[in-house]
Amino acid sequence: MTWPQRPIPIEPVIAAGGKKPNVAGQACTFDILPGRRGPKGRPRRRNIVSIQDDTGRQHHDPLETSLSSSSYVSPIVHTAETSPQPPAAIPSQYPRHPTTLERYRLLAGAINHASSSLTSLEAVARECTDLFFGYIVHSNMSVHESSFRHSLNQAVGTSPAGVSLTDHAFTLITAVCAKVCFFMPSDLFPIGGCLAETFLEASRSCLASFTDADFENPCADSITIRYLHSNCLHTCARPMVSWNVFGEAVRLVQRMHLHDEDSYASLPAIEANKRRNAFWQIYLGDKSLAVLRSMPITICDYSFEEVITTTYPLNDQNELTVGSNASIRLWQYAADLLLRMRLIKKEQTVDPNLPDRPLTPANVIALGELYIRFATCIDDLPPHLLPNSETFADNHGDTTRKRFTAQIADLQVTYHCLKMHLTQKLEEIGYFSCTGECRDMLVLKKTEIAGDMIRLLQSIPFWSLKVNGEPCVRERASPGLMYNREDGSHFTSKFRPKRFASSARACSL
Repeated sequence: MTWPQRPIPIEPVIAAGGKKPNVAGQACTFDILPGRRGPKGRPRRRNIVSIQDDTGRQHHDPLETSLSSSSYVSPIVHTAETSPQPPAAIPSQYPRHPTTLERYRLLAGAINHASSSLTSLEAVARECTDLFFGYIVHSNMSVHESSFRHSLNQAVGTSPAGVSLTDHAFTLITAVCAKVCFFMPSDLFPIGGCLAETFLEASRSCLASFTDADFENPCADSITIRYLHSNCLHTCARPMVSWNVFGEAVRLVQRMHLHDEDSYASLPAIEANKRRNAFWQIYLGDKSLAVLRSMPITICDYSFEEVITTTYPLNDQNELTVGSNASIRLWQYAADLLLRMRLIKKEQTVDPNLPDRPLTPANVIALGELYIRFATCIDDLPPHLLPNSETFADNHGDTTRKRFTAQIADLQVTYHCLKMHLTQKLEEIGYFSCTGECRDMLVLKKTEIAGDMIRLLQSIPFWSLKVNGEPCVRERASPGLMYNREDGSHFTSKFRPKRFASSARACSL
């Protein structure tokens, strides 16, 4: 049975009286919103503050969220009837397009509120600066210490505080503070956990206000800010957002032609040094994604019309430069080996229904040379970058020793994890079967790598893992260690060292 359909009126209704246009003689108005199809959406959560931008769309303002939301400002869960009020120093009506000074004041109020008035923004920023350059700077060499401290001192030393800050300076300072809050262990920086999101969202909010202009006229800080944001977002379990932000930094590197040494010729010395370090930071991060996440290699000689000609930072510029350059070589050689294996794998797989072709003698020789180059690339490290008890002894009182300890942990842990990862990849393409190594010898090789890793983890201070991003270290180390622990061969069960009883504890730190 077919029911007759009601006719759908197509003439607009006039607001006054509901008469048709030709009757009332008035202009048409279209005030009736069209209905939405599909199931009804979930009700919106309360206590979320939104404002409108220039385009009329609503967006989530990070600074306002840091003050209104109780997710990290207060451990108490508030209902709609008992929602917390913002501090008296913070206006109830937030500016639609805040200036840098207004952002500074909003952030100061958020810090005061989150810490229960126990500290101030100035005190936290100064402590974060000291911790950053004492523990973390080895992995963020593009942050120039004297320039950064000058900007901070100028910001807190003027009246009113923050009036001298530019958008770039505010965004960089809050990004550095965010990284410290996310990466420093709670025993070294107890208040960091409750301030991490506040600093990160304040920095991202300010960056969003001048993103287009920043893309048009980028500088070294443009790359550094996004690199720091990417680190923080990855640490707070937002890997896809982190990857997207890192991609912006990669595109800025390409846009600024930082792979070409000639691009640094006309720059001031400090800016040139910052850009050089920023380029190699992004280069290293790109290789990390390629090796450990199976992402495409974006920055390499094949990505540009000309090869990469940018030189490494000079060793006499900074005491940490030697270790930083060693880390670059480590990832570069690992990526070169991985790229060669990917090309060989493509040649092997002619038909998915047929077994892979065996390696040719030329491929075996090439892979062996690349692996040896990687395996020996940190053999010539200077004594102060070698893991030993003297380096790790009483390092909390000496800033230089703290920096070297964190750098040693980064270098050595990365080396052992990459060595295990590449060994497994070589096994997958049949390299060891071509070199005549039996399965038991291959298991022994992996056992030795994992054993060296365990001894290293037992010798270095735990805080040095945390400041380098210990969750990432655990993710790198676990596959190789667990492979050996779960292997059921007779050789493994008979000869597995007792020290592997501690591998589970090391992976669960």
